[in-house]
This record gives sequence, C-alpha cells and structure tokens, in this order.
Amino acid sequence: MLRQLIVEAAPGAREARRRHIRFYHDMWRSAATDLGATVTPMGDGAIEIALGALRLRVAGTHCSVDGPDVLGLAGDKPRVSRMLTGAGLPVPPHRVFSLDALDTALDLVADTPGGCVVKPAQNTGGGRGVTTGIHDTDRLARAVPGAAAAGVRVMKPGHPLRRLPGMLRNLEQVPLLVERQITGDNYRLLFLDGELIDAIRREPPSVIGDGHTDIAGLVSKHNDDRLRSPGHRAQSLVTIDLELTSTLREQGLSLSVVPALGTKVRLKTAVNETAPECNHPARDELCDAVVEQAARAAAVVGARLAGVDVITDDPRRALSDSSGCILEVNTTPGLAMHRHGHPGAVDPAAAILHRLAASTS
Repeated sequence: MLRQLIVEAAPGAREARRRHIRFYHDMWRSAATDLGATVTPMGDGAIEIALGALRLRVAGTHCSVDGPDVLGLAGDKPRVSRMLTGAGLPVPPHRVFSLDALDTALDLVADTPGGCVVKPAQNTGGGRGVTTGIHDTDRLARAVPGAAAAGVRVMKPGHPLRRLPGMLRNLEQVPLLVERQITGDNYRLLFLDGELIDAIRREPPSVIGDGHTDIAGLVSKHNDDRLRSPGHRAQSLVTIDLELTSTLREQGLSLSVVPALGTKVRLKTAVNETAPECNHPARDELCDAVVEQAARAAAVVGARLAGVDVITDDPRRALSDSSGCILEVNTTPGLAMHRHGHPGAVDPAAAILHRLAASTS
C-alpha cells in the first residue's frame, strides 16, 4: 500500500513530464504566432495568448476556455454519468463505492461476467488508478488500493512524504467507481462550442516480440525509444502496474515471457499510455449519430472545449442502437494524441485558436 501512495519520480518519468510541458508550450506558441497573436509567458510553461478581444491562458492540457465550475463538474464522474443518463445518453452501468464499503462493487462484479473497470471517481485523468479486467473478488481487492491511492493524491496535493499522514487517514473514504467494461474500439472526439474539431480511434499500447527479449525488456526498450524521439512521442511512458500485469495475464502471458519474433503483445486495455502513432483519424469511421451523441454529452456538462471518449463495436450505428457508451467528458483534453502523423492529422491548437478568434471578432 505504501508504495502505491508514494510516487517515485523515475528519471524517465521526469523527462517525459518535461517533454510534456515543452510540447504544449511550443504547440500553443506556434499556433498563436501563425495566427498573428501576442504571446506572453506566465511562468511554469504557461502562456497568455492575445488576439483582438481574445484572451486565452494555456498551460499543458489546461486551457481557460471553460471556467472552474465546469471543470469541477466534469471531474465528478458519477454526477456526469447521472446527467448523461438523464439526457438519454448511454453510459456503462456503474456503482460508487469506497474501501470501507466494498459490497456495492462486489455486487456489480458478480453480476458482470464480461468484467469491470475500477477507477477513482473524481478529479483524475490520464488513466491514473484505472484497472480493467476485474472479474472476481481477488482482482477487485488488488485493483482498489491503486485507485484509492490515485484519488487520495488529488485530495491531498503536495509532496508525497508531507501529505502521507493525511492520505492514510483519508484513504478509506476516497470515492471510487466500478463500471461494466464495454467491448469495442475507443474513440476520442474533440469539440469546441459543439463543433467537431477532430476524431481519432485509439489503440491500446503494445510491443512487438523480437524472439529473444522478455516483455519487461520490450517495455523498457519501448519507453527508451519514446524518450529518444521527438517530444510528442514522450508525452507519457508505459508504466508496469496492475493494469499491465492483469492485461498480460488475460492473454496467458507475464513480464518474463519472451514473445516470438513479430508477435504483437497488447500491454493494456486502457489507452491513455499509447504512443501517438497508434491513434488514427476516425471521422470517416463514425456515423453522424455518434458524433451528435458525443456533442450532446459535452453540452450536458456545459463544456465549450471537451474531449469526449466513446467506445463502440459498431461506429456506423448510434450508440443507443449498439452496445456503445459515452465513457467520459474531459474538459482539459490532451491534444498530443491528435498529432499522430497519419494523413489527415489535425493541428488541434491551431484549430481551437482559429475558432476562438473568429467567435470573438
């Protein structure tokens, strides 16, 4: 438990974080300069962009398009799910629980042969604390501490050692979410004021066997390759955690297995740590009904800028006509995933600034 509460800043993770800050700083600055806007540094990688009546502050994935009320609402996953359900939009069946009240989660897991997902219920992103493939009590028991640890870090910001006593006191009350795991492809739809800016299909992270390196070594090499690549590839690294080991176990694998030459090994079901090139333009894959449902989800939350996560096994049908669901509405959406390099890629910062400038002129 203690190791899950204290975040170890490995050299690779620190470098990825530096790349993350630099990437977003350069992306926004370049888009603003191309538009003829004035850029003012605000410290810690943040900048203010000014063009006519437009004033926009950006820092990493944070952008001042939406106010704190909207950001706070979007961070409350159970509340958002209730609002989406009330609007007639499909969301995964779910329950809210905590470490000191596991029975609710156990009931849903027992009633869901296809497996569940456990995650923090509030104010986290980037896949932190998420574990998929929860089929039984044992896997639930192993997944819950990591989700609670991720949630309590948000509740108690600051240096891990200084906040540790408060974290331990609050751990059992951290709100958690268990939801039915939906099968299908994962899509991210990026909206500004209800207009679709981009849509991508996101593949989970994977490695390719070379016939002599075990999976642990392949993950290490994969992360090294990201760090040696341009900044947009090193936005995040693949972490060896319960989500990874559980995903391998479902495939009959472990970190010590040596995959055959050319064998593709899926490392996780969650897509947050995938490399940019594993994201693909998907507007032509999605029917208008799915786009409209995703746009409604952003509107329900009141978000002007939103990355709506959708999962579906049939993107040519409305979510309500398939097994598809709205997974999340992200109000500080990552933009690096849209810079994947495939034909048809969109520069999201440029598209956002162009639309904002036009709307304020």
